[in-house]
Amino acid sequence: MKTFRIHSLILAGALLAVASGALSQTPQTPQTPSKKANPPSPAPAKDVRFPPFEQKTLANGLRVVVIEQHEQPLVSLRMVLKAGKTFDPAEKAGLAEATASLLTKGTEKRSAQQIAEAIDFVGGNLGASTGIESGFANAAVTSDQLDLGFDLLSDVVLHPTFPQDELERWRRQALSNLQIEQQEAGYLASNALQRLLFGSHPYGSPQQGTPESLRGLTREDLAAFHKRRYVPNDTILAVVGDVKPADAFARAEKAFGSWKAGESVQIPAVQPASGKGHRIVVIDKPDAVQTEIRLGQVAIPFRDPALYAERVYNTVLGGTPSARLFDEVRRKRGLAYGAGSYFTEGTQPGWFEASTSTKTESTLEALEVALDVIRGIGKEPVPASELGLAKTFMTGSFPLEIETPGGIAAKVLEALKFGYGREFLEGYNDRISQISAADVQRFAKERIHPDDMAIVLVGNASAFSDALKKKFGAFETIPVAEVDFLQADLRKPKTEKPAAASVSSADQAKALEVIKKAQAALGGKAFLEQKTQIAKGSGSMSPPGVPQPMPIPSITAYRVLPNKERTEIQLPMGTMIQVFNGTTGWMSLGPQSRDTTAQGKEEQLYGFDVLRQAGQPGYTVRPLPDGDVAGKPVKIVEIADAQGHATRFFIDPQTSLVTKVAFEINGQTTEAVYTDYREVSGIKIPFQTNVSQNGQPFVEIKYSDVQVNVPVDEGLFKKPGD
Repeated sequence: MKTFRIHSLILAGALLAVASGALSQTPQTPQTPSKKANPPSPAPAKDVRFPPFEQKTLANGLRVVVIEQHEQPLVSLRMVLKAGKTFDPAEKAGLAEATASLLTKGTEKRSAQQIAEAIDFVGGNLGASTGIESGFANAAVTSDQLDLGFDLLSDVVLHPTFPQDELERWRRQALSNLQIEQQEAGYLASNALQRLLFGSHPYGSPQQGTPESLRGLTREDLAAFHKRRYVPNDTILAVVGDVKPADAFARAEKAFGSWKAGESVQIPAVQPASGKGHRIVVIDKPDAVQTEIRLGQVAIPFRDPALYAERVYNTVLGGTPSARLFDEVRRKRGLAYGAGSYFTEGTQPGWFEASTSTKTESTLEALEVALDVIRGIGKEPVPASELGLAKTFMTGSFPLEIETPGGIAAKVLEALKFGYGREFLEGYNDRISQISAADVQRFAKERIHPDDMAIVLVGNASAFSDALKKKFGAFETIPVAEVDFLQADLRKPKTEKPAAASVSSADQAKALEVIKKAQAALGGKAFLEQKTQIAKGSGSMSPPGVPQPMPIPSITAYRVLPNKERTEIQLPMGTMIQVFNGTTGWMSLGPQSRDTTAQGKEEQLYGFDVLRQAGQPGYTVRPLPDGDVAGKPVKIVEIADAQGHATRFFIDPQTSLVTKVAFEINGQTTEAVYTDYREVSGIKIPFQTNVSQNGQPFVEIKYSDVQVNVPVDEGLFKKPGD
């Protein structure tokens, strides 16, 4: 009877809210091995000469550094604070991110709109963000608007109010983003690796949080985090551009001099790895058609003398498209579209990560190739020509990163944060140029441990588990539904669900009677035995973060019950097609597509169609307290399967028609209100559906034409290319 799958449209809206580019996750297939192209000759390294620094520490502990650059009438104000994810309380992952995101959404004297209008009017930029250890706040203005730049930056940093409506708007957007990302194997793999490497240390926590942690954040949490971590004595402000030092210091004193100092904090020590061989974790994602591969280890802190050797090592190994990992995994063997590596350094030892992805059947081959490439740098010195190209690439790139006031500010703050000064920046290229092949090989031998690395594989475990065990021995397998990045062991806590309140057999019988009346009101046997449906209409969609509803000029849904559906949604940017054929699912927008099998299977467990299962083996019904929908009284009955997937039905006691259904998936509550029932071939069909998520309007659909039990072409459910 249902005219479309609610959760499919929610997923579509979330995708559109993130970006249409999020659809471009197509399965990877082996590439045809190619001949290595000769790269263009690198440009000679440029001399790096920074303008003079002038520094001053205010009475409250705020460090201010000023760098003159008068080439253009621009000034960058960039602030770094100890306010990154490392300082999130363990149970409130994502708090630092939320706090930074809402700095510009309202202060004691400006609303979010007034802040946006003020900076837009002068053509400037104002923003805030977070990293692993640090929070960032920045403003960029022309030099004649420097007063406004200081005023706005100090206002959002010192006086944010975290309005409740802005927090809820941010939360909806963040949850939608996570809903998409948690379906992506790459996101799962990288986050799992960090947690695997650092255990309960905050370096391993998810910066964006989890659905559970985000739903628990309160305005009071943000205000408390801001009070603790947005303090001047743990902050550095860089003023770079068309400004004189004396003027900049005076403005900084005026804007930030009244900022009260707080308690300074230190980052907990990272414990070194045990070195007991590989620890392998497989996240089982049965619908995956490829495997995301991550290898990593705890590495070095920023102040380690080996920093320069590390950076040359990474450029040779996987830092560019001409590096060894890319060359071996993609060009020579055609196993993937790409492969690479990077290091993250912090106050404490950070981590090394190598990554690639490949089709499921070549999982073990790609993993072994990556390990062999990593081992290779420690076995033989890097040839002079290869080393020279890597160093020239690095020394040629560095000056490009400091061409603008914003770029200079970022590099200066990085150096100062870790206790370096101007000499670090000016000497960077020279130190890179001095790294020898012996230095790189020594770093590989002493600091990189390929045979002790943590390994994360995200994919269809049944397809490669036997081969993995034969080659590497024991490993852990975690079903994707049981992954929890808040836990050091990556597993959701084993908690027993609270026992449902005892329901007498008489009450159960009454609940089933209400459901049977609803089935009868919807058409009885015709409803229960419905075979197909084609519905056409129009409507609108309100994805989180989108200011105005997005029109849906046309929507057509084809269904073959119980579990095949194709929905074609006409949107301003093209036609989105969503299909689930009972086994696999996908979504496409133009030439881009993504796999949605997991979502399609999940949809079968919830929603209106569950009404047909009431009274069948494996399903239970229980009454809930009466309620109301739009002010009208309703009977509420819950139908659940043996695994606890439950849908609540809100039923009009006068007509016995379903006026609303509600259910929870991944911590988010979805509700659909049904109105305008009309009879079609003996079945009552709601011609209007309004869907909300977490209490916020999401989708409105009005159908103009519905046909039931008419032929539906099975070819509509066939994936192109199959």
